[in-house]
Amino acid sequence: MMIDSKALNERIKAQEADMIDFLKQLVNTESGIEQIDGVNKIGRILADACQSIGMKTRTIKHDQAGDMVIAEFTPDQPQSLAPIVLSGHMDTVFEAGVTQEHGFRWLDEAAGLAQGAGIMDMKGGLVIAFYVAKNLIELGYQDHPIKLIFVPDEETLHRHSDSRNEMLAELQDAHSLLNFEPSESLDKLVVSRKGGMMLAVTVEGIAGHSGMEADKGRSAIVELAQKVVALEAKTDISRHKLINCGLFNGGVSANTIPGFAKGNFSLRFPNEAIKQEILNDLDAVVNQTYIEGTTTTYTIESGVDAMEWTDKVDGLLKHYQTVAKSIGYGTITAMESQGASDASIATQADIPVLDGLGVVGSGAHTLTETADLTSLVPKVCLSIHAIAQLS
Repeated sequence: MMIDSKALNERIKAQEADMIDFLKQLVNTESGIEQIDGVNKIGRILADACQSIGMKTRTIKHDQAGDMVIAEFTPDQPQSLAPIVLSGHMDTVFEAGVTQEHGFRWLDEAAGLAQGAGIMDMKGGLVIAFYVAKNLIELGYQDHPIKLIFVPDEETLHRHSDSRNEMLAELQDAHSLLNFEPSESLDKLVVSRKGGMMLAVTVEGIAGHSGMEADKGRSAIVELAQKVVALEAKTDISRHKLINCGLFNGGVSANTIPGFAKGNFSLRFPNEAIKQEILNDLDAVVNQTYIEGTTTTYTIESGVDAMEWTDKVDGLLKHYQTVAKSIGYGTITAMESQGASDASIATQADIPVLDGLGVVGSGAHTLTETADLTSLVPKVCLSIHAIAQLS
């Protein structure tokens, strides 16, 4: 399906004010980590919008997290039944009440710069994904089904839901995944991301008075401290392998041999091989006892795999680069991100994926999150052209 680039740009430019109004509504609807009702409000807004353009929607319920929303459009006579999947997350990192002072507001309206909690990470991307789907449907796109996946809990790495596996199931028959996390500039698309896990290591020792029961006590703190040193020694920054203990708690008083200690770790890795290496390191260190009478266990509390720069990713990148030049968008370069996202799930599904297709901006996860809203129109146009020409 070929679309005239000038006509499409004029069409999307005419929708720019509506896109900004939609973005204002999403930003001013709080959906922080602890705000399950707020995430579900965002989900209902998106579901209603998708239904209004002829998409069918369904919801995957969660007890301790917001619900996943899925919208689907199947053409009458598609060339392929493998859907093009567009995705983004609805949650933000902010606390309740943040919009009282940090709702949508113009920083420089003439320059198109706006601020607001979650405006770039990633409610701007949700708007772009929706308008890509909306315009493809209205222009008569027929090549593939289109599926939108709105994820409720990416910021917590799905700690309280099975969103990862649910999304993985949705991708099993997909043609490709386009994820609409923000980008730092128009000319960059994300081709790889680090994977990460949150880990808790707990040591049970034997508490005792540090004077009268020094011979009976078994220090959980000393045991854990040695394991922290041993684990962190496995870090290899040159290979993007990181084991970091960011929290360490234990004991009840200075004159008590501590019977309990807990360390919270962040693990980072660039691919599945190094992830497995870290897990092997973890098993080896945790299973080694330094102080007899102590017991150590660990729990992986949440995590996301790495998005790897595979041949399939490279092929999709080259397609976007070719399309960008042909429509006058400009040159696109590959970016390897240090952060994690749900785009990594496509690596596990072994399908092509690109990320960073969302709004251009800066200051993610801060109260000065800023989005360049002049990027809305070109970002929507780029993905419409790229999807239309995938066949």
